[in-house]
Amino acid sequence: MAYISLVALFLTVTNFVPVSAIGFAPLLLCIWRFYGRSYPEFIAPLVAFSAYVVLSTLLYDPASFLTFDFYRRDGNFFISYAPMLAGCLYAHRWDLNKLLRFFFIFAVLVNVPSYALFVGEVGPLAMLQHSGGSFGSYFVALNAAGGFLAMLFCLGVACYMHQRSKLILVLLAFNALMLFSTYSRGSLLGVVAVLPYLLFGRKPWVLLGMMAGIIACSIGIALYNLSPTVDYMGYPFNMHNADAKVANLDIRYEWLWPRAFTYFRQSPLFGVGFGSFDDDIASLISYFGLVAQPVGVIIKHSDSHAHNSYLSFLAELGLVGLSLFMIFIWQLIRWAANGAADALKEGRHNYVAYLSIELSSVCLLVMSFSEHRLTSPSNVLILSLTVSLLLASRVPDMSAVRASAPVPRPRATPGRNLRKT
Repeated sequence: MAYISLVALFLTVTNFVPVSAIGFAPLLLCIWRFYGRSYPEFIAPLVAFSAYVVLSTLLYDPASFLTFDFYRRDGNFFISYAPMLAGCLYAHRWDLNKLLRFFFIFAVLVNVPSYALFVGEVGPLAMLQHSGGSFGSYFVALNAAGGFLAMLFCLGVACYMHQRSKLILVLLAFNALMLFSTYSRGSLLGVVAVLPYLLFGRKPWVLLGMMAGIIACSIGIALYNLSPTVDYMGYPFNMHNADAKVANLDIRYEWLWPRAFTYFRQSPLFGVGFGSFDDDIASLISYFGLVAQPVGVIIKHSDSHAHNSYLSFLAELGLVGLSLFMIFIWQLIRWAANGAADALKEGRHNYVAYLSIELSSVCLLVMSFSEHRLTSPSNVLILSLTVSLLLASRVPDMSAVRASAPVPRPRATPGRNLRKT
């Protein structure tokens, strides 16, 4: 089972062929092993959120579970986070510090041919001249490439903090160059946000302030651009700008974010339904202004979303869904931070895994401000599979080994213990 997660981790470098999604396989093969075990605190809210998503989907469109496109688009949450639960079902004794360091080196080097081809075709400064000159690596979308490279950069930082190395430093610089070349502003913002988090000592109040600020800012921008004369429940919109990147921002702030907030305002407690944002909804039946039932729905499993994970959760799952997920991500980061601190005291076992989970989770939170990245497999799987391997790790307790080992008796040196007469 461990090899399934390992193969999936190394295949996260591309989504042309989405084989990295096989990380959930242990769930299908060893589901009975869940019972009678203890788990970290973040597993409970993850299971609760997953159950809530399943219930919301069953109430909104149960046929989605039988549709392949649902798991590729609206329901990609299941693909992204199932490996975390799978990590509870198998075990290994690998050195994750070495394994993740090797993966970082592999993932950067495997992109060298692709980046060399990119530079040869458009030039290294093309992304500063027009939006078309962007590096896509081995991913279908530029934001997918940017998100993966941002998460990979966080892993590289963890490797460097564990063991300073000129090789890792050079690869980090090359990683940063490739990330910059994607022109994915959300991904760059996520990496930049990790720096003050590190500078302020990775304190819980920094994380809490960051989470609250991102959500408040998302809602504030949506409210500021909300127009009472626009029917946001309708779908057609027209926005044009000569600069594609500026037009992309206009669509977010002036249409998609206000539309998501309109959904949330119709059904603030439970949302309109999981996967509903890109659908055509004729009308909503409101109950006390807290819960709404969609009527006349035309289901569309498409790539259209709110381009903001927090507003997407509010629109489709309401306050209950967003609260459950934020509790999960908070406990995941605190578990990783505490694990990294303990690892420093106990021989640095799995230190890279714990620290990379902590840093990449913070990066993911910030990146999700401008895209729906909290459920995107290309962004999340590298984190999810690292969590899976860490949960399955069975590193021996070295302190117990030392305590139980017999203390060797000092050997007498000839002539040392002779008494003078």
